[in-house]
Amino acid sequence: MPGRRPLLALVACYAISLQACLHVSSTPSTSTPAPEPTTKITAKAPVEVETSTNTATRKDFAILPKVPGAVMPKTPSGNSAAMKTVPILTNPPGGVQTASGEPQPFPPFTPPPEPPLLAAVRAYIESRPDQAIEIIRTMDKNNQDFVLAVLPILARGASADLMNDQITTAALVEQLRGAIARLEPRAALKIEKFVFCSKVDGFGRYTPRSMAEPYKPNDRVNLYLELRNLSNQITSDGYRVHVRAEVEIRDAKENLVPQFQSTEQRVPVVRFEQDLVTRSPLSDFHVLYGFAAPAVPGVYTVTVKLSDATGRRVVKSQPAEFRVAGP
Repeated sequence: MPGRRPLLALVACYAISLQACLHVSSTPSTSTPAPEPTTKITAKAPVEVETSTNTATRKDFAILPKVPGAVMPKTPSGNSAAMKTVPILTNPPGGVQTASGEPQPFPPFTPPPEPPLLAAVRAYIESRPDQAIEIIRTMDKNNQDFVLAVLPILARGASADLMNDQITTAALVEQLRGAIARLEPRAALKIEKFVFCSKVDGFGRYTPRSMAEPYKPNDRVNLYLELRNLSNQITSDGYRVHVRAEVEIRDAKENLVPQFQSTEQRVPVVRFEQDLVTRSPLSDFHVLYGFAAPAVPGVYTVTVKLSDATGRRVVKSQPAEFRVAGP
């Protein structure tokens, strides 16, 4: 029929594009499982222990669903039972203050109080001596006189030409001596020189004796000492310097060696005083003590203790060694 030819031609063209062979089966194919390896297990106990361990280990993890979309029960594991629930504090103790959004201004800065000495120096330099004196009065009473004496020296010396202005420098020296005179009665006594001498003519004028040269029995021994910080007492006749001394000599066994206190008396410790009255204050003071060397040869030490007239200031020398050889 002329009307079916175009239809057959269309079916033939569609069939040419299909595969040559097409097989459709209604029964799904079953894949053949791979043969399991034949492994011989001789020790069964370790396998059972390992299996039980793996089982216990699996319980510690979450149970996953076998099929996507399955709902699993919310069963807590063994470890979750041991965990403690920490309560969440909704209202902390003490309350919480809500801060405002705007920052608060810093408190005003209060500088620390100025030390009294610095304030006094500043007031004196700024030509306010009355205020400086009022500040000094707030200090300890024992320090007020010293600060009052040193403050003008410090202010004047800071601006003076000490290299060329001799008059100003001399005035500063006198002011410093006055400050020293105020401190000297409170300073500790100090022995600056302790020398065995063959000859002494006065303060600083002596001839030292060699330590390698021993004395002979009953030889005269001259001991020269210089003493510092000894104050001068003002008297009606001028100035007075008063010193008390104690001298002891010991042998090599630390035994006291008797000495002549006078021409006829021997004592373990010699005590004497030195009292001087002068028209001008003494700044240099020395003590000369002469004694007879022990009659027995050996090694000896001599120690001197000095004190002022009040007895409150005392200084003691270190033992000085000397030797006495045979005749």
